[in-house]
Amino acid sequence: MRDKLQKLGFTEKEAAVYLALLEFGTQPASVIARKTGLQRPTVLFLFDALLKKGYIRKSQRGRVQYFFVDLKDFEEIKARQLAEDRKTFAETIPLLAEFKNPFTSQPKVTFFEGIDGCRKAYSTILESKSEVLEFAAHNDLTKMGEDFMANFVKERVRRKVFMKAICHESKTHKDFKKLDKKQARKLHLFSPDLGGLYSSIDIFEDKILLLNLYQDAFAILIQNKEVAETLKTIHGMVWDFTN
Repeated sequence: MRDKLQKLGFTEKEAAVYLALLEFGTQPASVIARKTGLQRPTVLFLFDALLKKGYIRKSQRGRVQYFFVDLKDFEEIKARQLAEDRKTFAETIPLLAEFKNPFTSQPKVTFFEGIDGCRKAYSTILESKSEVLEFAAHNDLTKMGEDFMANFVKERVRRKVFMKAICHESKTHKDFKKLDKKQARKLHLFSPDLGGLYSSIDIFEDKILLLNLYQDAFAILIQNKEVAETLKTIHGMVWDFTN
């Protein structure tokens, strides 16, 4: 019972004298001091604190002060505190939401390993409700399997997830470009003299998927609005440059 009272805001000694009053009824401080092993001045100090909080009452008989407990006081006080806490909680949550910086968000990062993990990561693109912006290393994407990629493209077309991809100029990509309209995609090619892409980066909604199949097979999916918007801007600038 002492532990429970302490959880409800009592100090350890307040709980001890309160329970003693419950057990022994109306008593002067001297009796409660003997029962609890506390000094009488300490008990008087504790009673004064409990009186101010409304948990106990006192009466006068001659020159002696007697203290007692009415459990209705405890119930009413805690019910009132609970109602006040609920009101404060209801008022505070909207204020905290307004106080939160709208330009920051907590990133969510998921790691995937191996070819199967990369397939699972790449398949998250199919859930996109917006177009997908991609820096593509298609030669490596085929390492996930021709059947997987064929089914992926077919499902992406069915779900109407349009893709704008940037990749280096090659025979493979020139052949892919011929299928753009059929495969709900538009490719922009850049000269290999500018460098190569060894990993694919897909940006969609508030997500960024980094897919590496060049040597080690792994993928990293990041969910963060600011990072996604930054890479969308970069993709847009490169897109205009390669147009």
